[in-house]
Parts: sequence; structure tokens; C-alpha cells
Amino acid sequence: MYNGGLSVSPEMQKLIAQPGYITEEKGGETMRELYRAGSAGLDVQKLSPFAFAVFTGQFDFVRAAVERGTAPDLEGTETPYKTGYASFLILGSQRMTAGPPSGMRHLETLKYLFSKGLPPDVEDIAGYTALHHLTTSPLVPKDEITRCLLDNKANVNHRNRWGEICLSGTMQFNLIPTIDILMEYGADIDIADADGYTCRKQFLSCGPQVTATITKWLRKRAGEDAPRAEKRCDECGKDGVSLKNCGKCRIARYCSSECQKKAWPSHKKNCHPFSDSNTVTLKPYYRAIGNTIPTAEWTRQAMGFPTKSSSWSSTQTRSAHTPKNLDRGEGKTLVIKVQVPYTGDPNIISKGDLMVYTKKRDFACSIRRSDAPADYDRISHVVRTKGVGGAKAYFAAELESKDTLLVKVSDVLAEQPW
Repeated sequence: MYNGGLSVSPEMQKLIAQPGYITEEKGGETMRELYRAGSAGLDVQKLSPFAFAVFTGQFDFVRAAVERGTAPDLEGTETPYKTGYASFLILGSQRMTAGPPSGMRHLETLKYLFSKGLPPDVEDIAGYTALHHLTTSPLVPKDEITRCLLDNKANVNHRNRWGEICLSGTMQFNLIPTIDILMEYGADIDIADADGYTCRKQFLSCGPQVTATITKWLRKRAGEDAPRAEKRCDECGKDGVSLKNCGKCRIARYCSSECQKKAWPSHKKNCHPFSDSNTVTLKPYYRAIGNTIPTAEWTRQAMGFPTKSSSWSSTQTRSAHTPKNLDRGEGKTLVIKVQVPYTGDPNIISKGDLMVYTKKRDFACSIRRSDAPADYDRISHVVRTKGVGGAKAYFAAELESKDTLLVKVSDVLAEQPW
């Protein structure tokens, strides 16, 4: 009776009727396109009054209907897409920018319905649950609602008809806070979709922000740590404040001199200054370097996803250059990314220029092997054996002068989101 303006075509019905997960070979991409196109036609005026109230977040109406006994079965669905009420609420929270005066109370409504037995994981015809709808959309994430779903036993590893878990979509859309939450609640990066792809195989290709977030949680799960894994004081854990480097090792960071003093008894065992044994000396070569915008970001822009980070911009194909204060003869402590050549050509792999730059790109250069072969080989080896995907790594560095860059290769920093 309440179809929401949706219908299922014979072609779509045939694809849905296949047993198990739907591979690309069996029409998975066609099914995806049909589902997306059909979902866009949802007409909330053609839902039941209860579903409409849930969609618009009308808490008082929903509560009254439940308490009067006039609400439908909370385990039920509406429309030919078999959409559950938790999913209607999520869809409404994403799409509504204005609503009735009594509406837009989606989180409160969801908490109430959970207290009355609303199941969190009702599947629609594509295997989407409320958590799938919430976390695999490029619309503004609703992190409080995400936590509410997971706190009420939504399955973080539920697989849709393509065999995908929610984490896969959040990686594609670069939804970093949502990825953080899903990993916190146990997202399994080794669950394969219908075509055999896992999040473990894919996350390195989704850009530096995704890579840093996923890797942070993999380290936590393994009980491991890495320098600068998070932007916080190394003593008290405070974040969102100005931090100063340890003047000796240039890696540890503290929010105050008091925290630095408290940390010293334990930190001094690992506090090693720059020295000949733990650094390489490189000669920056200032020429036009490659584009520093992540490939994944170009892909998202081409697809029209609003995920662009302030960490990069379309102007970042540029000539290499040094920080301004070097013009005054001052050295500068930096955190740098070092990228080795990524190509199948063995000559370029072993001898091609390294690309080096900072987060703000206020320092950018190339490193030629011919200028310092031994140090070039040493840092290249560290990047390929300890870096992200064997292609890039982050280091503390000291730019002593325009022509002298010291890089502390003994300590590979945690993956950074740039």
C-alpha cells in the first residue's frame, strides 16, 4: 500500500533473485546502478504517516503512535525496496535541510525507537541496513547517529548484496571520522566482497587520510605504537592545542614545559639527537616536482564527491622551493614525506629522483641519487621496507641550509594524513 513511489523492474528483480552475493560478472554493477537510480525517486509523501514521521524526525508523533499501539510492527518494512524504519530515519537525517516545526529530532527519535525494540539491521532488497545507508553516502556524516546505531548492536561487519561491509564505502568517500568510529567498533578489514576485494587490499589506494586512520587502528589492535601517531601531547594526551617539539630528538611533542619535564624520566631512554649514525644528508634539487595531490583525491573530484581536504589544492603542481626563513640564514625543523619512484622500470626504481615535501608544501624538492648515492640508497631502502606500501614514508628532518637536508631515518613516523 505504501510504496514510497518506488518500483522494482523485471531486470532488477532478476538480479536480486540470484542466490548469495552478486559479483560484477553476474550483473553487480548493473544492480548497483538500478538501485541508486530507483532510490533517488523515493517520495516520502507516499509512505505511511508513521514512516513519514520517522523520516522527518517527528519525535512526539512517533512516541505517541508507539504508546497508543497504532505504530506498525517495528520489525516491518515499507516500499518494494523493503526499507526498514531505522533506514527511513537515517535517510531523512541525511536528506532533510528543513522540516516541520516538530521535526528534525532524528537522534532522539532513534534512541526512543531502540528502547521500544527497533531492530538495527533490517535489510532492504540490496542488503543495505541503516548503518550502510548512514556510512556509505558522501552526504554530511552523522557521527552521533553512527555511534547510536553501533551502541544498539548494529553489525559493523554486515555485508550487503555485493558482499561489502560499511567500511568499504567510507574509504571511497574519504569519511575519516566515520572510518575512525567503524574501526573503533571492530570493522574487519579482511572481509572480502563478492569479487574478492578486501579493505586491507584497498585502503592504501584511498589516499593518505584513509591510510593514516586505518593504519592507526591496526597498530592499536596489535598493541604497537609509532611516533606521532596522533596529534596530541606525548605526556598528558591533550589534543587541539599548540605543541612544541622536544629540542633534542625533534620527534616527541608536548603542550607545556611541565609535561616535558614529567615525561623526561621515561622519554630520555628513547631521546636520541640527530647524529651521523641515525641520519642521512641529502642535497635538495629545486625543480618542478610532480603533482602532490593524492591520486585518490583526483578520482573523488572526477566523480563529484565533496571530499576535498584543505591539506592540498589544485595549485600544488609547482616549482620546488625552500621555507622563507632560510632566506635569513635560519635552519628549520620539518616533518617531511619522502616518495620513492613508483614504476615498473628497474632503472628508475633504483636511480630515479625522490620527491620530498611538507604538509603545507612550504618546502618541496627532489633528491637526485648522483648528489649523494650512499645516503640516497639508505633512505630509499627505509622507505621501501618500512614505509606506506613501500612507496612513501614520513620523517623528522632538519633543513640546515638551502643545500643541506638532514633526515632522521632511524625513526619512521606514523603515517600522516597528507
